[in-house]
Amino acid sequence: MSQFMHFRSCIAIAAVLTFGVGVRSARADEHVLVLLDVTGSMTLGSIPGMTRMDVAKARMSTFLDTVPATPTRYAFWTFSGSTFTEVFDFTAGRTAADVKGAVLAAVPGGLTPLAGSVCAAVDELINFLPNDFHTKRIYMATDGEENNTPNVDQCFGPPSATVYPNLTVGSWHWKVRNKACTGNANTPGVCSGGVPPGGLTLIVDVDHLFDFVPTMSSASLLSLEGGKAARGTATFAAGPQISSASSDSAFFAGLSGETHGRYIGITPSTPPAQATPLPGDANGDGCVNVQDRALVLQQFGTPGNGNTDFNRDGIVNTFDLQTVLQNFGRGCTKVR
Repeated sequence: MSQFMHFRSCIAIAAVLTFGVGVRSARADEHVLVLLDVTGSMTLGSIPGMTRMDVAKARMSTFLDTVPATPTRYAFWTFSGSTFTEVFDFTAGRTAADVKGAVLAAVPGGLTPLAGSVCAAVDELINFLPNDFHTKRIYMATDGEENNTPNVDQCFGPPSATVYPNLTVGSWHWKVRNKACTGNANTPGVCSGGVPPGGLTLIVDVDHLFDFVPTMSSASLLSLEGGKAARGTATFAAGPQISSASSDSAFFAGLSGETHGRYIGITPSTPPAQATPLPGDANGDGCVNVQDRALVLQQFGTPGNGNTDFNRDGIVNTFDLQTVLQNFGRGCTKVR
C-alpha cells in the first residue's frame, strides 16, 4: 500500500471512531499559559548533549505541535531576574506556531522568581474572560530553584521545611499551592472545588528538570544565575541548601496531581526519547509509525496512559490519532 493510501485509510479510521465511540462532547476553548524558566541554572546539563533549557524547549515544542481537542488561546511568559516577562498575552491572538517560535528563541540568564511568576500566571488566567466557561492551564518547564521572588509578592516565602503534602504554612510552596487551588495564596482549600470566580478549572502541568542530588548551595546558585539576589528577595535561604530537588519534585508532582495536570520529571539518566518525545510517538521509541497508531487505537475512548493523550484533554480520541497521522514517519529512518 502506498504511503498516500495508508494515510487515507488512517483518516477513515479516525472518522469512524469519532462517530462510533463515545467521544467527549465539544467544550469551550482552552486558555493555555506557557511558562518557561529562563534562569541561569537552566544552562546546566540534562540528558547527554542537551542542557535543561534545550530539553524544556523540545518538550514545549512537542506539546505545541499536537492537535488540540478544542480551539485554544495561548499566552507565553518567561521568568528570570525578579519577575516574569509577558512575551505574548492572551489578547495577542498568537498561534501555537507563534508560541513555539518564541520558546525556541528564548535565552537563559538570571535569578529565579518562580513562586511569584506562577502566582501571577494564575491571576492572568483567572482574569482573562472570567465570566465564560473555559479550561485554564499553566504549562511550566523549570528546574525549581526558587530564589528571587520579591518580598512584597503575594507568594513570597521561605521553602517549606516539610515535604508535600504537609507543606509549611507561609512557605512559598504552601502559597503557590493555595493560589493554584483557591485563587488566594493564603487560603488553603481543595483543588477540586475550582478557582473563583465561577469555579474555574485550573490545570497545572510541570516539566521538572533536575538531578538526583540536592540543589546547589546558595552561593553557587547565585553565582551561576548572575550574582547576588536583589534587595527584598528570597535571600533568607542562607544555609547550605535552598531546597532539595526531591522536595521540589514532590511538590510539583503533588500540585499537578491535585489539579488533574501532568508532571514529568527529567534527570540526566532519563532516556532521550522519553525526555524529548516527538508528537505522536506513543511508545517512546523515537519514531512515529504504525505502532504508535495501534497504541492510540487500542486505548481509544479511555484516559490513556499519559503517552497516548498527546493534547492532555483527558481522553484518547480522534485528535490524538490526528497527531500521529500528521507526524507519521517523523524520527524514523524508514517509514514502517
